[in-house]
Amino acid sequence: MTRLTAVTVSALLALASPALGQDERAILGRVRFTTDPRVPVGCTRIGIVRDDSIKDLRRKVVKAGGDTALLSFPAEDLEKIDAQVFRCPPPGSGPRIPPPPAGAPPPPPPSSQGPAPQPSPAAQQPPPPPPSR
Repeated sequence: MTRLTAVTVSALLALASPALGQDERAILGRVRFTTDPRVPVGCTRIGIVRDDSIKDLRRKVVKAGGDTALLSFPAEDLEKIDAQVFRCPPPGSGPRIPPPPAGAPPPPPPSSQGPAPQPSPAAQQPPPPPPSR
């Protein structure tokens, strides 16, 4: 019976391993690399990682808990890539502005000063012409 169990477990592991590889690829594929410092604005900075392989750099970003990396290339070691690791909110999760209500807008509120004063009849007459010389 133990031999049957061992064979079953081996078969299940063999079937599951391609799925695990697909999951890893999907996770690594979600890591966003950029050299534009405006991209991680509004994201949480986690730390810095360094490697000479993009694939390994992606793994380090995921292991650190990030999903975005701001890349730089240090002058002292041209084979290495530095990455500041960030965790960014999902797209579309920012503050949402609700749509305006349907229908006509409400009328303006009444003025607290009452109606505007009417000009006096004397103020409505044009000024007299200047005296001629």
